[in-house]
Amino acid sequence: MLRSRIFYIGAVLLLLCQGGLAQAVSADHPSDFATNSADNDPANVGTVPPIPPLQSTTTSPPPPHTPIPDLVLAAGPYARFLNIIDHAAKVPPQSAEDLEHLMGDLAGFDGPKLSHSFRAYAILQAMQTPAFSSGIQRWGRQYDRQGLIANLRANPAYVEQMPGIGQAREQVLRQIRKDGQAALLAGGIYKDLAYSLQRLKWASKVRGGKALRLAALRNAPYAPQTISSDILQPLLRAYSLQPPLLSPLMATNAIPSRKPAKSSLLKKLVSNIGPDAALASSPPLAIPTLSAAPAYAGELQNILANAALQILDPSTPYPGALSSRGLSDTMAECVDWARLHLNQCVAATRFVYEDSFCIARHQLKDSGRCIAEFIDGHHQATH
Repeated sequence: MLRSRIFYIGAVLLLLCQGGLAQAVSADHPSDFATNSADNDPANVGTVPPIPPLQSTTTSPPPPHTPIPDLVLAAGPYARFLNIIDHAAKVPPQSAEDLEHLMGDLAGFDGPKLSHSFRAYAILQAMQTPAFSSGIQRWGRQYDRQGLIANLRANPAYVEQMPGIGQAREQVLRQIRKDGQAALLAGGIYKDLAYSLQRLKWASKVRGGKALRLAALRNAPYAPQTISSDILQPLLRAYSLQPPLLSPLMATNAIPSRKPAKSSLLKKLVSNIGPDAALASSPPLAIPTLSAAPAYAGELQNILANAALQILDPSTPYPGALSSRGLSDTMAECVDWARLHLNQCVAATRFVYEDSFCIARHQLKDSGRCIAEFIDGHHQATH
């Protein structure tokens, strides 16, 4: 009798515990309880719950990559050369590594590389001249554009008859004089710096590894160069006839677009009204203040003719437009002689501060003279 009562009381307690546990589960997970109830509902049997739409994983295609024109790429190394000179003149070296880095950067430009890039940079300068670019575009609309291009290809001296040629020549020569002055000025700074560095402890140390340094200087032009976008962007604007290097007053006269006009039968009929290519040997009417040295007169004419071709036909490849193969590359020879003297100077150095003298004498001053010699009477024009 006692056992049956104990069994009855235990069964009642077990039922009470199961009821409390069910309430606790329902309170902790109400969503689970509701889901189970809906699944057990006969009205919901065979019903498929709605599936939310998938998020689209497709992304918009990247914008098409516009290739940089060959002329801009060719002008990049010379623009970087000018940037290195400008930075060297403004920021003095603080360690032996700074001098070594500057010498290595300047050694990356041998004669052919610097001369080739110099011409491309000068072409962009001519294209920047408002009177030249607007006058040639006006001729392209007034006369047969293809006929003008054919005349330039047949005889680069034909550019001497084009409008704005005097202003373009002046613009190019002024920029060349400015570049030569900048290199000569930086050379003077580093020549004076060589004497003041003797008092500094880091600059009076003995420089080692001379054989490796000379080998690095000789092989520096073969190392790939990285032209930053800060250098390329002004060149791209110049190529599109926008004025990154002109004063604001002159910039208002720049041509916003260089899209060639479509040829027509009327333009071909009146093409004979334009200047004849046979008259290209006559001297220009506008006489610039500056003039090219006799050794560079043909090269300057080639630069201006290439600039006219680029304005008339933006698709003209460079340097395949007008070859300067028949012209002696005087600048390349000058720069390579300066490099030879640099190697001799470095071979004779012992202390760190002597690097400043080698940089000043052969990498800055000699290079500045190689650039300035483009101008007739450059000794007066650059000092």
